[in-house]
Amino acid sequence: MCNSYRIAPKNGTDKGVRAKVSAAAATLATPLVRPSDPGVVVLTDERVEIMRWGFHRSFNPAVNNARSDKLEAGMWAAAYRERRCVIPVSAFYEWGPGSGGRKQAHEFSDSEDDYLWIAGLWEPGGEHGPSYTMVTTEASPVMAAIHSRMPAVLRPDEVQGFLDGGCRWNFQPYSGALAVVPCASPLKNGGGSVGQQELF
Repeated sequence: MCNSYRIAPKNGTDKGVRAKVSAAAATLATPLVRPSDPGVVVLTDERVEIMRWGFHRSFNPAVNNARSDKLEAGMWAAAYRERRCVIPVSAFYEWGPGSGGRKQAHEFSDSEDDYLWIAGLWEPGGEHGPSYTMVTTEASPVMAAIHSRMPAVLRPDEVQGFLDGGCRWNFQPYSGALAVVPCASPLKNGGGSVGQQELF
């Protein structure tokens, strides 16, 4: 599923959690985040921290995605009950069918240039320090032509309710407006858009 995203500072965020996120993003060595890289997370009480993306396990050094239908049992259960977080994202990337049988990268971002707020889980970690994973859910109509699943993007008014925990969360495909544009792979030379931006 999602294996890269971008988090960058934003101008005009002079107060509140967005300002904290923007300041934290400015400390990262690069805005592109890949599994095992450091990223920005928001915890309860608007605490903003830098953590490693991906739970370290013997079978996988960076488990960076957690399916929304698998959270109540197994390796995710304790974090789902007790350690929720939100991952602020400037854009995330997904690969779908392209020309000549090749995969085409697409960049997804908020249509109004705000951060996207993605549901996540975190754990204190051991030798690798605190880490987080990104919750994924079923694809929205916008995403379905590209991939069968997508990050569990929360509306801004849902963020606090998710962080408060204590109940099952109904992860629905994001119904807000996303901008999507075909782009060069962000994993090669920094990526970059290659097509006309479309709003959905």
